[in-house]
Amino acid sequence: MIVSIARELGAGGFSVGEAIAAALGAPLLDERTFIDLLSRRHGIAPEVVAERVERPPSAGEQLMSDLAAATAMLPIPAAQLHSAEFIIDTVRETVLEHARRGDVVVIGYGGVSLLGWRPEGIPVLAILLRAGRAWRIEQLARRYAIAGDEARRRIDRTDDARARYQRHYFDSDLHDSRQYDLVLNTESLGVELAAAIATSVATGLVAKAPG
Repeated sequence: MIVSIARELGAGGFSVGEAIAAALGAPLLDERTFIDLLSRRHGIAPEVVAERVERPPSAGEQLMSDLAAATAMLPIPAAQLHSAEFIIDTVRETVLEHARRGDVVVIGYGGVSLLGWRPEGIPVLAILLRAGRAWRIEQLARRYAIAGDEARRRIDRTDDARARYQRHYFDSDLHDSRQYDLVLNTESLGVELAAAIATSVATGLVAKAPG
C-alpha cells in the first residue's frame, strides 16, 4: 500500500508520516530522501533538486522550455529544460518500486496526483493535513527557532509555490478534498491525535487487504 501525505507547511506532515511508517514497518520517503537518491543515482546536485522540490517553473524557465519545444533547435541540454519533470518521474517510479515490494509512506510531491491518481493493483491511502495559518506560523517558528516574521514568510512563500506546482504539473487543486480519503486538521486535533487517527486507518487498510 502507498500512504500518500499532502500537507501544508507547519501542519505536521513529517510527524504524521513518521508515525504511520513506524506502525507499518514501511520506508518513509520525503524531500530529503529524494534529494539524496537523485544526487547518488543520477548525479544531480542536491541544490538543484532542492530548488525544484514542489516548486513551479519560473517564468524564464517556462519560456525557455516552450521555445525549445517549439523549435527543437535551442542549444540547451534537455536535462536542464526538463529536470523538474525528470525529478517528478523519478520520484513516482521510486514510490511505485517500493509499493511493489510492500508498504511505503511518501510525503509531498503532489500527493496522490503524483501517482496518476490511483495506480492499478496498488492500494492507496491519500491523506491531507491542514491547519490554520497563524497556528502553522507558530509551529514553524518554534520548531526551527526562528522569528515569527520569518516563519510567516516561509509559510506564505511555500503555500503559494505548492499551490502553483500542483496546478502546473498535475492540473489539480491541492486542497480539493475529493481526491483524499482522509483530511485532518492538526490544529484542532493536535498532531499526536491526527497521527494516531491516520495510523489507525492505515493499519486497518493493510490488515484487510487481500493476501
